[in-house]
Amino acid sequence: MADHPTQPITQSDRTWRGCGAAALVIILLLCIGAVGLFAVRFLLGVALGTYEGRIYPNVHVLDVDLGGLEPSEAAASLSSALEYYDHGALLLRDGDRTWPVPWSDLGMVPNVDGTVQAALQAGRGEDGFWSRVAVWVVRQEIAPVFVIEPEVARATLEQLAPQISVDPVDATLLFDGNSLVAVPGQPGKAVDVDATLSTLMTTVAGLGTGSHVAISFQPVLPRIADASPAQAEAERMVTQAMGVTSYDILTGETFSWVLDREVLISWLRVEQTEDGTGLAVQGDEDAIQSTLEGLASTIGEGRGFRLEEAAQEVAAAFESGGGVVELYLTHPERTYAVQWGDTIIKIGNRLGMPPGIIAEANPNINLDWLHVGQELVIPSQDVLTPYIAVPGKRIEISIPEQRMRVYENGVLLYEWIISTGIESSPTYPGTYQVLNKEDNAYGSQWDLWMPHFIAIYRAGGDVYNGIHALPILSNGQRLWAGALGTPASYGCIILGISEAETLYNWADIGMLVVIE
Repeated sequence: MADHPTQPITQSDRTWRGCGAAALVIILLLCIGAVGLFAVRFLLGVALGTYEGRIYPNVHVLDVDLGGLEPSEAAASLSSALEYYDHGALLLRDGDRTWPVPWSDLGMVPNVDGTVQAALQAGRGEDGFWSRVAVWVVRQEIAPVFVIEPEVARATLEQLAPQISVDPVDATLLFDGNSLVAVPGQPGKAVDVDATLSTLMTTVAGLGTGSHVAISFQPVLPRIADASPAQAEAERMVTQAMGVTSYDILTGETFSWVLDREVLISWLRVEQTEDGTGLAVQGDEDAIQSTLEGLASTIGEGRGFRLEEAAQEVAAAFESGGGVVELYLTHPERTYAVQWGDTIIKIGNRLGMPPGIIAEANPNINLDWLHVGQELVIPSQDVLTPYIAVPGKRIEISIPEQRMRVYENGVLLYEWIISTGIESSPTYPGTYQVLNKEDNAYGSQWDLWMPHFIAIYRAGGDVYNGIHALPILSNGQRLWAGALGTPASYGCIILGISEAETLYNWADIGMLVVIE
């Protein structure tokens, strides 16, 4: 037998053998992995097979372990926990703005059956095997599922809508240096309750604390988008002369203010015309009222204006060409501390306020039994003088002299002898006005007629004292014909027949009557 020489092993042979060995190892590992995976699948399947119709292990809701429970058992375990689970809030969101709303306010309540079904589906998702592995090794937290009561949610959304909605801004005219500039309007947006509710209904399941729902809106256009067509009219209005004046009936002071262009510009309000075809420039009564409040604060002593009425009067003048507007000057209510020897009549005489009016302002005080230091409410002078004083005309009455003096523009027109009230029914001093006039008034309390009656103050109730001619009884007899010059009446001021007629024809409503 012939000998064969030994062949040497080359480098390529070694490489081929190394690769083959590696491949063999990989194949072996794959086989082992496949067998292992099959084993894991098999064992997991066997383990989970016992959970058919039951919730997989490691599934929790609100820290309640539902693993291995049938749906009915899980529902019983969850009922108590879900019953008191109402501590969350839903966030209604509009960009960066959010409004937290308690679940209960939206009619959101946890749904036990829906939550149990969500727990039952844990590990039974589309990915199958891996979801089963996850529930076996990792705790699964399932959020409660909710149901919602639409009408409760709608009511809450409707209540919140005004807070959330953004009002449109009408175009306006603003002061820029010495010029009026037209500022365009800006659209707003209103909460679309129906659309927001629909979004809420479709996203409510599984919501937790901090969850949010985007608010739906509808655009709201401004009523006036462009104010430039009104610019010329506005310019005319702010260049007109405008002033305010007011007279204090008690002190004789007159207060006057000239209103500058900047103030008038702050009053401008552009509105649509009634037919909707154009623009009109008006005075904003709120802005005017704010200006008047500032003016009133400079008067002092609690005096001011009847602001609503004053703002309307000033706005009317502003819109109709300007000018000076005279405003009624108000006076504050006062208090008075009773002094030694005071009676209600003495107090009324001292303060120029009829006792009957004081009595009405103090219904819980027995005015027949006053004590020192007791505080009485003294009504405002305005109850006696409700009108702006008629300029230039004035009546002065002196009780001690039993004289009446009539002035026009500071000139004495008439001086007449009168009779005022007797001691038991006196005429009360004070500052009054002509309140109304009646050609022949009837005094039912005394069954007499009062020709040319000029009412000047309310004595109390529906009883008015005034100025009139010698009264006539129901039998035609004239009273007090020879008594002029001495107190004789029941509180009124009595004139002779011709004098009363002259005064009646001359006097105007609102004219001042000062009794001293």
